[in-house]
Amino acid sequence: MLIAGIIGHEGRVQTANLISSILSSTGKKVNVIDSKNLIELDSQRFKNYLSELKRNGTDILVIKIGIEDLSSVIFDDLNIDIMIYTEKSGEDNVDNSSTGEHMKRVMSLMNEKSIAIVNIDDHELAKLMYGVKNYIISYGFNSKASMTTSSIGDAFICCLQRSISDKNGILIEPQEYRLDINTSAFDSHSIMAAITFAIINGVNPNTINKVNIKM
Repeated sequence: MLIAGIIGHEGRVQTANLISSILSSTGKKVNVIDSKNLIELDSQRFKNYLSELKRNGTDILVIKIGIEDLSSVIFDDLNIDIMIYTEKSGEDNVDNSSTGEHMKRVMSLMNEKSIAIVNIDDHELAKLMYGVKNYIISYGFNSKASMTTSSIGDAFICCLQRSISDKNGILIEPQEYRLDINTSAFDSHSIMAAITFAIINGVNPNTINKVNIKM
């Protein structure tokens, strides 16, 4: 079972809903849970919860992790395979002075094979990620981003600007993906993060046009 963590104040709910809808449409069994439903568990109950999900055939567990919950000891027993960090420095509800400490805690939840998906438009975060040994894939409205968009009108065009590897090490060449879905209700960064997650899990976004995206 693959464990994904979506961490931040903003964007994690939309990103989780998009990921769940997209991956479920391909036949994957996806379970989404909020960290607030986990932090009251002790270590053994948390391990039992993960074991039960595996027995039930869950392919992907997506945990929406609030910044305020990162300090919970329950995450000491957690290893995140794919981390999406949606926090944006400069927002009113973000304490930029503590971003470095948050990132240290986030990185402690990952091993050397874990993948980090990060918003490169957050310049403070980009600085903190410098030198990190994990495989990092970036998204955003930036010429240096791995994943960006060229259109947010009637169709959402995602552009993979440079080659990336999926979770199995298969190389994905630069290309465009046209998404004929109602994107007006979603933040563009959430869409790019979710599409990046889908791609590294072997999903071709061009096949998800008819997916009923959950709000």
